[in-house]
Formats: sequence, C-alpha cells, structure tokens
Amino acid sequence: MDRKLIGIDLDKTTLNDAGKVSDRTRRTLQAAQREGHIVSIVTGRPVRLSMDIYDTLGLQSPMINFNGSLGHKPYQHWDHEYSFNIDREIAFDLLENAQMMGIDTVVAESKNDVWANGNGPQRGTEDAIFFPQDETGRKMLDRLNLQTDVNAILIHAENALHQSQIQHFVTDRYGADRVNVKTWGGESPVLEVAPAGVSKDTGLDVLRKAYDIKRDDIYAFGDEMNDFEMIGYATHGVVMKNGNPELKAIADDMTDCTNEEDGLARYLEKLLKLSL
Repeated sequence: MDRKLIGIDLDKTTLNDAGKVSDRTRRTLQAAQREGHIVSIVTGRPVRLSMDIYDTLGLQSPMINFNGSLGHKPYQHWDHEYSFNIDREIAFDLLENAQMMGIDTVVAESKNDVWANGNGPQRGTEDAIFFPQDETGRKMLDRLNLQTDVNAILIHAENALHQSQIQHFVTDRYGADRVNVKTWGGESPVLEVAPAGVSKDTGLDVLRKAYDIKRDDIYAFGDEMNDFEMIGYATHGVVMKNGNPELKAIADDMTDCTNEEDGLARYLEKLLKLSL
C-alpha cells in the first residue's frame, strides 16, 4: 500500500466530546504511523494546547497549528518548518479600539509565547480553553512585551451579536490582503484574525511536498468550517458524522460514526486494513 498523508483535526474529530484521546484512537493512529503513513495534526489550536495530545498519540510527524499559519516538527529540526505572521501593530490597534468595537479580550500568540489583556471567556465555557486563564506563561499584551509579529490574534467579543460587526470592521480597517477574520460559528463570540491567504490546506500542501505524497494518497478529516479548505484540498476529504452540514456538502466521504464513537479510528482501520 502506498504511503498516505493523513491530516487530522483535533476538536470533535480526533478528540471525543470531553476533549480526550480514546485508547482506540491512540492505538489506531500509532498503528498507521508504524505502517509508514504520515499522520499529522492540522489544528486551529496553538502549540501550547496541542503538545499534550501530540505526545499522547505518540506522533513523530510535523504538526500544523493556528489553522495553517505554523508548521513545525516538535522536539526536532525540520527543514520545511514555516511561519506566516500578522503585523503586531494590528494587535495594538485592536486594543486601542476594543471598547468602541465591543471587544473585551485580545490574545496574540506565536509558537512559543502568548500575550493577552485579560482572561477571555469565563472558566467552564466551551471557548475558555483557548484563552490563557491565568498569568502563568502569559505576558501582558503591550508594546513593552510584544516586539515580534505573531501567528494569530484571538478576539473575544462582549457577545455574539457583535461578531459580524467586528469582522467587517477589522477586514475593512486592515485590508483583506493582510488579514482574514474568521468566526468560530454558532453562538461563539470568538473571532480569529489570521494572515490572509493562509488556511489548513496551506499546511497540508507543505506536508505533501515535504514527503512527496501522491495527490490520490491525501486524506483529511475534520468537522467544522475551519476545515473547509483542507477538506477541499485533499483528494479524500472526510467529514465526521457529527460534522457541520455545510462541510459535508463538499466532502468526498463521511465517517460512519461520530467522534464519540471513534469514527476517525474506525474509518482508518478499515481503509488501511490495520490490525491492532
């Protein structure tokens, strides 16, 4: 069997609803890796919220973070490592205009650092995990501390009603040629400011070239609209049974089971004829 490139989203795809890796998923992905396939996390999460999962899965492949803005191989040098950045001045400008735009928290983040002006959503809410909840490892977002450009900026609005207004304001103010402002969907009052022209397929394409994978051997698994470009790029774009209906409309296939039912693992076991 030819070597496959398997790009896996984390939340609601590889992870169950509790945000954990099941034993079956871990065993399956490790078996795929032993067979020589490239299993790569492709996530919107920052590095700080991905490393525990990477280690639990026992991966040795590169990881794509910030929805495609950063590609690296943890613990190792990788000749193909890359980083797409946003001008730090945008973070400062958002801070200065936060009150006017109904923004209560701005977080700027890069591979190894995070800067924020607050804690973001209340603990226990679904989005809270993505915001630094205490001062451990977090630097105050100001000109003294932030002196480099960043991979991503998260904005937490006062409520979801402000989402589209902020999205249009930020795009118009900084230009669609510089930034892409993405919503997290649903009732989430979170927006992400990303470098223009960068998405998860950016990382998948780098991986394909780095490992010389045939287009027909690319598989991507996801569940939400930040997976849209990746699912479209992959010759085999597979959406989880629990995935967004809009994403299912462009998918090549769908898992028979949800993320709670090890849908990703079951699909790969059948595809790769794995014996665990």
